[in-house]
Amino acid sequence: MSKDIATRVTTGVQALALPGQREGWQAQHRGSLLTDAQTYDALADAIQADLKARRLDGDLPWGLSAAARARKRVKPLREAARAMRQAAKAINGTVAAYEETQPEVVMRRREDKALRKAQRKAQRKQQLGAAAHNSAQATLQRLAPTDGEGEQAGAPKLLGDFFGKQQRGA
Repeated sequence: MSKDIATRVTTGVQALALPGQREGWQAQHRGSLLTDAQTYDALADAIQADLKARRLDGDLPWGLSAAARARKRVKPLREAARAMRQAAKAINGTVAAYEETQPEVVMRRREDKALRKAQRKAQRKQQLGAAAHNSAQATLQRLAPTDGEGEQAGAPKLLGDFFGKQQRGA
């Protein structure tokens, strides 16, 4: 990859924009990162084996000091390999996130969300209406019980009907 960074970024963005090239770009970059990670691991293994074989005066017996020193020296290479593998995973996430922001996907989600909201609102309104109707019916039942004279329950009455028969103006 001898191209400058601006050219690589531009071609990457163009590749992400086209669905047919998106998978190719993803496979190419993911593969190169995984290959680099394997190379760093192989290099770390070789350096670690070489450093383990080098014994210094004053080392602990059985090569414990040399092994610890070797692990310490190859740790940056192991971390670089781990970072390359994480970057390869991130490419998959980047492509997935890019696909989620496509205009047609965003519009479809917004329409679905608006439809669900309208359905919830209509359902809530229907439930409130039913609850209000049931509440009104229960109130009428309590206020106007049947008194056996042929009146139906819930028939409207005057307020005076609840306080007995009184004469007006007397």
